[in-house]
Amino acid sequence: MKNFTLAIIPLCLMASMSNVFAAEQAFDSKGQYMLGDWNGKRTKLAQQGVKFEANIAADVAYLADGGRNEDHAATVASQLWLGTALDMEKLAGWDGVTVRAVVTARQGQSTTLDDLQDRSAPQLANVQANFGRGNQKTRLSELSIEKKFKEQGLSIKAGRLGLGMDFNVMACDFQSTAFCAAQMGKWQGNMWMNTPVSQWGARVKQQLNPEWAVQVGVYEFNPENALERHGWNLDTDNADGVTIPAEVIWTPKTLVNGLAGSYRLGALYNTANEVKNQKDIANTTDAKNRTFAGWLAIEQQLTSTGEGKRGLHSFANFTWHDRVTNKVDNSQQVGLKYIGLADRLPNDMIGLGLNRVHVNDRLSQTTYDASAEYNIELNYSHNPTKWLTLRPNLQYVINPGSTNRVDNALVLGLSSKVTF
Repeated sequence: MKNFTLAIIPLCLMASMSNVFAAEQAFDSKGQYMLGDWNGKRTKLAQQGVKFEANIAADVAYLADGGRNEDHAATVASQLWLGTALDMEKLAGWDGVTVRAVVTARQGQSTTLDDLQDRSAPQLANVQANFGRGNQKTRLSELSIEKKFKEQGLSIKAGRLGLGMDFNVMACDFQSTAFCAAQMGKWQGNMWMNTPVSQWGARVKQQLNPEWAVQVGVYEFNPENALERHGWNLDTDNADGVTIPAEVIWTPKTLVNGLAGSYRLGALYNTANEVKNQKDIANTTDAKNRTFAGWLAIEQQLTSTGEGKRGLHSFANFTWHDRVTNKVDNSQQVGLKYIGLADRLPNDMIGLGLNRVHVNDRLSQTTYDASAEYNIELNYSHNPTKWLTLRPNLQYVINPGSTNRVDNALVLGLSSKVTF
């Protein structure tokens, strides 16, 4: 019960704020935000160049069968997100300039850690996407400035950033981390740090034409950024080289059945060379001065009812990793989503995803004695309002941690998101 209380407290606090900010429009079933439009002030501020972003997401997970300790209590992992975007062109006349800031706070427990995995071979994914780095602490997750040169199709962004904000981008319509956000941060997380972790970096993007773009970034590599106690630390004292991602983006408008898609092909190179940061996984005393990886991320709508995004959508992600320095050497992910199950439920969605993660053969075959870890999720996303999402789900994990030391696991889940 304590876990559920921790997850509900932020909801109660934000709900109570509605009496202050938007008593007349709060909880409008047809509104975009739970706290309403603040008697028109929110819209007015947006027109002047000030936009606010606030939401809380929570993942409930219960190990129903298998794993290490089946039939234990459910756990909750949650994340509070507070952000703002300032259109400096409207506010100060700075053409094409936007300033963004995001603060996050996570709390809760993990069914994967507490009940599911074998401690000597942790599950490669996690059944709760909102558990992970930054848990139990607040963080500065973004503080950036972006300049767009509209006529040239050029965009430059710099500041405190998460790599998955711009590279290997993927929607997050599932509860398992195997299907949520940039996959590089899941399978090469020692080098690639997704939000809520931020690091100093810069990204340059060139829009070649309406369908093709290329981008490259340079990000500080500092392992201390991932530590809970360094969520607000902005120094570079323990930096060790940089991470350099590059990506080609193709967004055809009418590729399949006249429908739009997104295709991202990318690679990264990291220059860290200290033994504690980068080493030969078969000889841990041997430091390397590089690692590399690549990815292909696909999202393609397949059918349409003729109304926006309603119809069948497909997605797929494939990653490849340096076999000398990385625990995972390849992963594959495929899935389907159907949006708009009925006219009265235009935003509801059913999703199915299958993921395979392969552990490098250069690691101990005694510990990692299974062929790979497989993650499967079936979910239904219900949107009773634009500001509330409820997502019951079933997850099945085969060979957790790529080992036979624990049984395959059946997990019952419920994720939710409230947009304030």
